[in-house]
Amino acid sequence: MSQPEILVVIPTYRDGASLAEFLPLLCEELGRDATGAAVQVVDDGSPLAEQIWLTAEVDRLRREYSNLRPLLTHSVNRGKGRAIRTGWSSEPRAPWLAFADADGAAPATEVCALVNRARQTREPALLIAVRAKTSGKPVARFWHRKIGSWMFNVWVRYWLKFDLPDTQCGLKVIPGPFYAGIDWREDGFAFDLELLLRARASELPVISQPIAWTERAGSSLGFGSMIGLFIAVWRLRPRMAK
Repeated sequence: MSQPEILVVIPTYRDGASLAEFLPLLCEELGRDATGAAVQVVDDGSPLAEQIWLTAEVDRLRREYSNLRPLLTHSVNRGKGRAIRTGWSSEPRAPWLAFADADGAAPATEVCALVNRARQTREPALLIAVRAKTSGKPVARFWHRKIGSWMFNVWVRYWLKFDLPDTQCGLKVIPGPFYAGIDWREDGFAFDLELLLRARASELPVISQPIAWTERAGSSLGFGSMIGLFIAVWRLRPRMAK
């Protein structure tokens, strides 16, 4: 496939079962409604057996979907942010770069809708999906995730001064030149925060779009990762929250 207009990266770590269900739906949807979009899966250090299986699965799907790229892999787990950047760096001249979570919590139709909105945007902007029931879009979450998300959003608003209903939804699109011009530092789940902080520092507009979203069991954002995000907010505050 030639250089895409938009590269959609799917970072995955031990998400093989969910990804096998989500990936063909995404390739189909993007192939139908987002001409010029390519999909790049990056395995972030899953066990070798899963990487071998996933390589074969991606190769099988590539025979059906021309917009799917060969699998990229990390030999060890390096974090969601690093996996996204590995994928984005594989197509440095793409006008737009996106990522979506491998579990399909954001449906393929919503990924395609945000990608298409980016393509229709006249000026460069960071486009982020947000989970907000007040928008009328259905959002299904486990009760403990609701509590954790609410606490985290309060923490982010206070320390980083973001007036956003959601910073961590795993679906975002950025201009390729914006990505190429910055020395990125966050390798883990705090990469979403770094995107927003860098956009603010660069005066890049942020466009939020409510989406339908359904929590999936087995998410890699566990209790330890959530605590790490709270710590990351405190760590990022003096350096970039201006």
